[in-house]
Amino acid sequence: RRAFGTLLAPRIETAELLVLAVRTTRRWSHINGAVSTRQIDEVARRLGAGSSAQLRIVVTHQPVHVPREAERHNLLRNHRAAIRAWSAAGADLILGGHIHLPYVLPLTPEPHPTWIVQAGTAVSSRVRRGAPNSVNVIRYDAAQRRCRVERWDCHGGGGGAEFVPQRTTELRLRAE
Repeated sequence: RRAFGTLLAPRIETAELLVLAVRTTRRWSHINGAVSTRQIDEVARRLGAGSSAQLRIVVTHQPVHVPREAERHNLLRNHRAAIRAWSAAGADLILGGHIHLPYVLPLTPEPHPTWIVQAGTAVSSRVRRGAPNSVNVIRYDAAQRRCRVERWDCHGGGGGAEFVPQRTTELRLRAE
C-alpha cells in the first residue's frame, strides 16, 4: 500500500483500454487466492459495458489457468466460473502472476477467444528454472483490433543486465 496506494482493485479506462483489477488475495490466505461470485458478476458487468474499441483486460494475482499439472494448486479459486463469465462479457486478456512463470495461452476457443497472459518475475530473485527475470509488454492497435504480447527477458548480470525482446505472440482478438 505504501508503493501503490490504498486502492487494491483499481480500474483504468480510456477510449482504447479497459483494465479491471480484482482483489483475489485475502488477509487470511494470500497464497491461495479466490474470487467471489459477487466479484465475478461485477467484473462481467463492467466488461459488458465496455466499448468494442477497447482492449478489455482483467487482472488477478493468482492464475486462472496453468500449463503444468504441478501448478494446479496455485489456481485461483472459482477460476472456471470467472473464465466463463468474463469471456462471455468480452474479456480479451486475463493477466496473472503469483507463480513466476511467463506464458501466453488461449483460454477459450474461437470465435470469442480470451487469452491468459501470465507474468514471470520482473526484478525479484524468485525466478523459475528456465525462466529468467522477464516482463510482458502489451501492444494494442485499436483501429485494427490487433494485440501483441512481447516477452522481454533479462540477460547479463550486475551493471550490464538488460531486458531484451525474447518472444512475440500475436493474439487473435474477438471480432466486434
